[in-house]
Amino acid sequence: MTLDNILRCGYTFTPEEYELETKYVMTTAFMLIVATLLSIITVLFYSIGDEINALLHAIGTSLSFVALVLSRIVGKDNYQKLAYIMMLLFTLLIMYSYTLIGDMYPISAWIVIQILASFLVLDTSVAIVISIIYFLFFSFMPVPVEYPIFSFIFLKIIPVFVALVLIYLVEKKFNTAIISLENANKLLEERVSSRTKDIEAEKLKLDHQAHYDFLTDLPNRNKFHKEIQEWIQRHAEQKTQFSLFFIDLDRFKRVNDSLGHNAGDKVLKIIASGIKMLIDEKSFVARISGDEFTLLFEHENNAVDAVKALANNIILEIEKSIILGETKLYISASIGISCYPHNAQYYEDLIQYADTTMFEAKVQGRGTYKFYDEKMTHRVKDMVLMETEIYDGIKRDEFMLSFQPQVDIRTEKISGMEILVRWQHPKLGFCSPNDFIPLAEETGAIIALDHYILEKGMEQTALWKRMGYEIPRISFNFSTKHLHQKGFVAFIEELLVKTSCKGEWIELEITESHIVANIEESIVVLNALKSLGITIAIDDFGTGYSSLTYLKKLPADKLKIDKSFIEKILDNHVDMTITKAIIEIGNSLKLTVIAEGVETEVQKEYLHAHACYHVQGHYYYESMLVAEIEEKGIFQLL
Repeated sequence: MTLDNILRCGYTFTPEEYELETKYVMTTAFMLIVATLLSIITVLFYSIGDEINALLHAIGTSLSFVALVLSRIVGKDNYQKLAYIMMLLFTLLIMYSYTLIGDMYPISAWIVIQILASFLVLDTSVAIVISIIYFLFFSFMPVPVEYPIFSFIFLKIIPVFVALVLIYLVEKKFNTAIISLENANKLLEERVSSRTKDIEAEKLKLDHQAHYDFLTDLPNRNKFHKEIQEWIQRHAEQKTQFSLFFIDLDRFKRVNDSLGHNAGDKVLKIIASGIKMLIDEKSFVARISGDEFTLLFEHENNAVDAVKALANNIILEIEKSIILGETKLYISASIGISCYPHNAQYYEDLIQYADTTMFEAKVQGRGTYKFYDEKMTHRVKDMVLMETEIYDGIKRDEFMLSFQPQVDIRTEKISGMEILVRWQHPKLGFCSPNDFIPLAEETGAIIALDHYILEKGMEQTALWKRMGYEIPRISFNFSTKHLHQKGFVAFIEELLVKTSCKGEWIELEITESHIVANIEESIVVLNALKSLGITIAIDDFGTGYSSLTYLKKLPADKLKIDKSFIEKILDNHVDMTITKAIIEIGNSLKLTVIAEGVETEVQKEYLHAHACYHVQGHYYYESMLVAEIEEKGIFQLL
C-alpha cells in the first residue's frame, strides 16, 4: 500500500472532485500526524507513571486510527457523516478528560484537533460555529486557583485562538483558490464550447463546399453519387421505381466564348433556379459539371407520362429567353433518361445509360429528350471502336484523298479544287466522309485526321507543281478545333516547309458558325494564316449566325453557299431569296462566292444570272482520286 493510496483512503477521484480529494488528503495526513503524536505522548505519560493521562491519550490515538480505517470503509460520499461522528467522539473524550483532571492543560490541543477537523471536512459555516462553541466552552471553564493566569492564557486560550485564525485564513485562501479554479474552468469550458461551435460551423462549411456546387448551390457530383446509391437502396427495399435525367445544355460553350464566363455563370444560375422550381421535395437535382445537370425523379411504377411531362417542362423552361443586359439568349437542352430498375440496377450503369441517351438526343437534333434503349449502348461501343480505328487507319495510311474541281461558269475552266477524304476500311470497305467525319468531330479524332489530310494534300500539291501542272488553289476543310489549339499556325508553317508547298497554293475552309463561337480569337489565327499566303473560305454560309457584323470583321476571301439552299432553289421561294441575298452580300464585300451542290443546268443558269460565277457539284465533276485527275487530264501542262 503506497502513501498516495493511504492519503486518498484507497479512492479514485475525478477532476470534478478536486475539492473533496484535497480535503481527504489533508485530513488523512493530519490524522496520521495526530495519531503518531498521541502515541508518543501516551508512551511518555505511561513512562512517568501518569496512567490517567496515558489512558486518555491512548483513547485519542485509537480514535484517530479508527477514523483512518473507517474512512476507507464508509465510502467517500459518507465522509462528512463520519467526520460528525468522530468529532462527537473526540468531544466526549475532551469532556471526560476534563472531568477526570480539572487541571488538564493539554485539553487545548484536543480542541485544536476538533477545529482542524471541522474546517477541513465540514462546510465552512458549520466549522466556524463549532469552533466558536469550543472557544467559548474553553474560555469559561473554571480555572484552578493555583493555576497561573499566564499559563492558562498561553496554554489554553492562545492555541485555540491561533488555530482558529490560521485555519480560517487557510480555508479562506483555499476557497479563493477553488473559486479561481472554478472560474478558470468555467472560462475554459466557455472557450472550448465556443471553439467547438466554430469547429462545427467550419466542418459544416467544408462539408457544404465538398458536396455542393459553389455557383448554383446545387448538390455536386460527389453528393449526387452518394444520393443515387441511397435512392437505389431505398427503392430496392420498397420495390418502387425512379428515373434519372441527364441534362446537357446545347452549344453552351458559345455563350462563354462570345459573352464571357461571367455571363455563362449567370445563365447557369438562372437555369438551375428554373429546374428547381419544376420539381418537388422528393426529387433531387445536381450540377455535376460545367453545363451538365442530373435529376432523380420518383414516380409511380410505369408512369411514363409523368416522366415525359417533366422532361418537356424542363426543356420548355430552359428554352425561355434569358436577358443579360441588352443581350437576349436562347438556350436549349438535350435530356437522356434511364429508369431504375428497368434499365439498370447499379448506379454506374444507370448514369452511363442516361449519359449515352443524352448523346443520342443531341444527335437527333438537340432540344429534345430520349429514353434509354439497349441499341444505344451498342452504338456507343461502335463509336469507341471506330475512334480507335480512325487512329489506326491514319497509321496504316488507309485514308485516300479525292479532289472535286470548282468551275468558273463564265469560262468553263477550273478555278479551284477541294480536297475530300475517303476511307478504305479493311473490314467495312469503302467509307464516305459522312460515315466517319461527324464521329471524328465528336470524339476529337478530327485533329489527327486533319493533320494527316493537310500533310498528304500539301505533299500532293507540291508534287503536281514539280510535275509541271498548272493547278489552282487546293482547298482544305479543317475543324475549328484547330483555332483553339496553341501552335496551330506554327504547325502549318512547319508543314509548308516540310512538304515544299507554298501558302499561295492552298486555301483553308472553315465553317461560319464555328468561327463565331470565338470570333476574336478566330480573327487573330486567320490573319496569321493569311500572312503565310493562305486564302480563307467561309464554308456553309447561311446555316449559322450569318451575322454581317462578324462577316465584316473576318479576314475572308471566299464565301461558300451551302448546298442545302441550292438543291431546291427554284422550288422554294425562301431558299431562292436567301441564296440571292448571300450572293449580293458576298459581291458587295468583294468576296468570291462559290455555290456548292450544283447538279443541274437550271441551277447553274440561275446562279449565273444572279452573279454567282463559281460553282462546285456533280453537274461538272464528282470528286476524283489522284489517278483519275491525272488520267482525265484535268490539268494542262505548262
